[in-house]
Amino acid sequence: MRGHLYCTEKCARDAGRHAVWRRVRGVLSTPVPARLAVAAVLLAAAAPVLLALKTVRELDRVPLPTGLARGSRGVAAARLETLVETPAGLRLEGTAADGGAVFLFSGTRFLAAAPVENGRFLFEGIREKGPFRVGAMPLSAPIAYAPPTAAPTAPKVAVVRPTATPAPLSPPHITIVAAPRLAALAVPTPAPPPAPRPSVPSGASPRAAELAPAIPTPLGAPRGPTAPDLTRGPDDRPDVLVSFDAGSSDRGATAILDALAARGIRTTVFLTGDFIRHYPDIARRIAADGHEVGNHTDTHPHLTTYSSDGRQVTRPGVTRAFLAAELARTARLYRDATWRTMAPLWRAPYGEHNAEIRRWAAEQGYWHVGWTGGRSGLDGLDWITDPRSRAFQPADRLISRLVAHAENGGIVLLHLGSDREEPVANRIGLLFDGLKARGFRFCKASDFLAREGYDDARLAAFRAPAAGPTP
Repeated sequence: MRGHLYCTEKCARDAGRHAVWRRVRGVLSTPVPARLAVAAVLLAAAAPVLLALKTVRELDRVPLPTGLARGSRGVAAARLETLVETPAGLRLEGTAADGGAVFLFSGTRFLAAAPVENGRFLFEGIREKGPFRVGAMPLSAPIAYAPPTAAPTAPKVAVVRPTATPAPLSPPHITIVAAPRLAALAVPTPAPPPAPRPSVPSGASPRAAELAPAIPTPLGAPRGPTAPDLTRGPDDRPDVLVSFDAGSSDRGATAILDALAARGIRTTVFLTGDFIRHYPDIARRIAADGHEVGNHTDTHPHLTTYSSDGRQVTRPGVTRAFLAAELARTARLYRDATWRTMAPLWRAPYGEHNAEIRRWAAEQGYWHVGWTGGRSGLDGLDWITDPRSRAFQPADRLISRLVAHAENGGIVLLHLGSDREEPVANRIGLLFDGLKARGFRFCKASDFLAREGYDDARLAAFRAPAAGPTP
């Protein structure tokens, strides 16, 4: 009997596969010249690069929408500064050049885009975990709101007002309106006069003028000198400020003060009146150790509507007199406990402030000191106590992040007391040692302000309006 006898159909299929594999193996085992093999490997390696270059060329041929220009060298990069958890998701804010757009990425994935208004951008309702990064692109023709001009033949329209006061821009200005049948009218209007910038005294750092408020002044707020928001110092020296806020808890305060004393570090600590009332001995030790003590208000109140609507609008009931009383009570408690005077510095509770509130504090003799914030910045986020939170970090990882992200002139925000199950205070020495190993020197907030030209004489310019009527 000739041929093969297959017991089942499976045997026949297997035999067929083996025959094909023998032929393929024969082809693969055929020797090829070395040059041909090298050429094949190089071609395979270069294929992704060639494909990427082709994609870039194709994208360059695509016309951009009107008003959008590709990035230029003269445009400052966007910087992510604050990250806040809300029930609707994460809220991220930062700074970028006016007249541009900012793009938010989580890793390599694009999430959203937002315009830049008054040098700031905002993303809300972000559900991603990060890490986040942002990029900026300039707009060749910025669009800004301007009041519509009267037109006898034009239909009645409704003006769409922005949520924040736009910065004055050079013409052309465009008014965006909602007309019947969803028509849009563009009405050119005269450009408003440019807002004055704070003067920089001779010998001051060139960055002094950049300390203008990053948060727009609310509509209707009285005009006057602009009080700065110090979120970073000069970057010409390897100096860093590791600042601490002391509010309601003293858990870990002694360990932090011990670590500072063991290394001979003098820093800036912001105390609330409540903290001084409950822990006067710690307040006295802070003063005796030579630390600079700033004002963190008496009761740590919310000063703006940021927690409810994401806007830094002065909260109803917060007036010049209210803020002055909060600051005065804290200063009096500190003087009674230590027989010393607070430094002319303050930090707004929850980071809630605007140009109006900072000016009221300056009238009372206080410069505002913030921090270099954001998840990629120097906000320690050590106040987050829930390990299930996406922003929660174990102490070692939190400290490693701060050491890695530190930069010249950076301001670190941490707390002198914490209710975390794993307080950062027990590991705080790693932060100081890590920063020192990177070559950083420790300084106080007053050192940064002095180098930026914000001295007592300049602060006195704000005190004149305080003699007028108090709202």
